[in-house]
Amino acid sequence: MKKVLVFILIMSGLASVAQAQYKPEKGNFTTELQFSLFNINAKFDDYGDVTDFSTGPFTMPGLRFRYFTSEKWAIRATLGFNVDHDKVVQKSDDSWESYYWKEVMTREYTAKNRYTTFSIAPGLEYHFGNWERMSLYAGGELFFGITTSKSTVEMEQTKTFFDSDYDGSDWSHKIKTEASAETKNCRSCYGWGCDGFVQDAPMSFGLNALFGMDFYIYKGLYMGAEFGLGYTYQTYLKGSYKEDYKITTMIKGTDPDIIKDSYEETLDDKITSGNFSVRYNPMIRLGWRF
Repeated sequence: MKKVLVFILIMSGLASVAQAQYKPEKGNFTTELQFSLFNINAKFDDYGDVTDFSTGPFTMPGLRFRYFTSEKWAIRATLGFNVDHDKVVQKSDDSWESYYWKEVMTREYTAKNRYTTFSIAPGLEYHFGNWERMSLYAGGELFFGITTSKSTVEMEQTKTFFDSDYDGSDWSHKIKTEASAETKNCRSCYGWGCDGFVQDAPMSFGLNALFGMDFYIYKGLYMGAEFGLGYTYQTYLKGSYKEDYKITTMIKGTDPDIIKDSYEETLDDKITSGNFSVRYNPMIRLGWRF
């Protein structure tokens, strides 16, 4: 009796495995969280030459939803949200001298930047292949994304002038400049190739052709990779900043002269760009079929 019972349990288990449905069917809805292992991006100019090539680290680029109108066709939408930040610290210690003068200039510049990106990409997939666990697909998608930024900037610069009789410690006068700023959708670039602020928050539109594969490990759990080829157009949002500064001039034998001021400015340059790119984005997708 025990042997018969064990045989029945084994056969029931094999039957359930044989009847397991891996790939989605008509009316199935899937949702997945994407874990990207690394990204490879290549950009091309009008002559087909590569102008930029970059790789990226582990990221979670988005949440994707798919609805299968049949075993072959699926409507998809990918939502992306990302918050990134960085801190830039630059220091310099410069000096020059002539027969009459020696000047020493030190500067420290610190910027803290925060970027928030939201994107949505609706699309369509066509699945093909008769494999039980693997599904190949081709399709296309439209892309819209927007990035906003905020930053705080601190800068301190001191110039020390020596006359022709300097002995290495005696100075004739000093000028100390202290500045701070808060920006929206722009960043500062004091000194190193730029004086002032530049817009840095793009709004993007794109169209991508897609080819990928899904390999189903167990029911709704699958792994996959996707290749894309597309064109992206960017236009930069209006930026603004408010800056406060203080300039202190100290001359030997006199009281310091202090100037304080602040000003605001709006940056509304019409900056646009476009690029044709190939991307390779292998990812693990954790999803469930409803």
